[in-house]
Amino acid sequence: MNRKSIDHFISPGTNYLIFLIAIFCWCSLIFAAPLLAKIEHRFSSGLLYFSFSTICHQIPERSFFIFGKQLAVCSRCTGLYFGFLVGALFYPFLFNLHRISAPSPKYLLLACIPIGIDIFIRTFHIADNTFASRSITGLILGATTILFVAPGILSLRFKNNSPRISKFHS
Repeated sequence: MNRKSIDHFISPGTNYLIFLIAIFCWCSLIFAAPLLAKIEHRFSSGLLYFSFSTICHQIPERSFFIFGKQLAVCSRCTGLYFGFLVGALFYPFLFNLHRISAPSPKYLLLACIPIGIDIFIRTFHIADNTFASRSITGLILGATTILFVAPGILSLRFKNNSPRISKFHS
């Protein structure tokens, strides 16, 4: 019996779902660290805090707390990641999943302006930024970033390279 190989590709909808699940898992880890610390899973919580420390300063005065424990990232990073998640949730309602072009880079630059102002006023002692300003500016940038990342992720086509079954006759 002769068997033909059929190449299957993952659709943009499937890519989107996988991407959304990955973003949700990432954001969940931010809350998993303090939860694990609260229930005294020291190794697991320590590993999460350490892992996130490579991308965030984790200054306690600039971080949210739950269960009496600090989140794995600061308030700005929390805003960035959850802004990215919110943007990803709304993306298919605003754009076609087959879209492979990113918007003009000026939109990303515009989204950086609020965060830049927030950092500028703190750096030059004009005013203190707050949990709200750090979180909101992070949300804005995170939600805008999805517009540039999603088209690339959704345009990926992964070939199903499952092994062919063949029969050997002697």
